[in-house]
Amino acid sequence: MNLKKAIGREKSLKAEDLNIMPVMNLFLILVPFLLLTAVFVKISIIEFSLPGADAVQNKQQAGKPVVTFLTITEKGFDLKSRNFKTPFIKKEGEAFDFEILTQNLQAVKQLHQTSEDIIIAPVSSIKYEIIIQVMDRCRENGFPNISISG
Repeated sequence: MNLKKAIGREKSLKAEDLNIMPVMNLFLILVPFLLLTAVFVKISIIEFSLPGADAVQNKQQAGKPVVTFLTITEKGFDLKSRNFKTPFIKKEGEAFDFEILTQNLQAVKQLHQTSEDIIIAPVSSIKYEIIIQVMDRCRENGFPNISISG
C-alpha cells in the first residue's frame, strides 16, 4: 500500500498544476520551422480553347486543314506551314528573337486566314518561360488553338 495514500497527504492534480512549458517550447520551435519550409506556389492559369465539333466540320468542308508547326530548339525557332517555309530564326546571343517570330506568324496568318491551329514542339531543355512567351505570341497573332508536342 502506498504510504501517501495511507496518510491522506496525496495531492490531486489541478489545472493550474500542469506544466505546459514543454509543449509551448515545442510549438515555439515547430511553427517557425513549418513556416520556413512551406512552399508557397503562385498558380497561374493559361486560358486556351480547343476547337469544337463545328469548327472541325467547317475545316473538313473547306478542304485540307492547315497545320502550322513551330519547333523551339536551343539555337532558335523553325516555323513551317503548308506553302510557307521561313528560314530558321536564330537566337541572338542568349535571347530568342521574338520580333522575327511575330512577323513570320503574321505572314502565315495572312496566307492562311482561316487557320487557327499551331503545334509547338519544344526541345526538352527549353525553359517553361520561353514556351509561355511563344504561346503568347501565337495567341496574339491569330493562333488561339495551341497544341504542345513532345
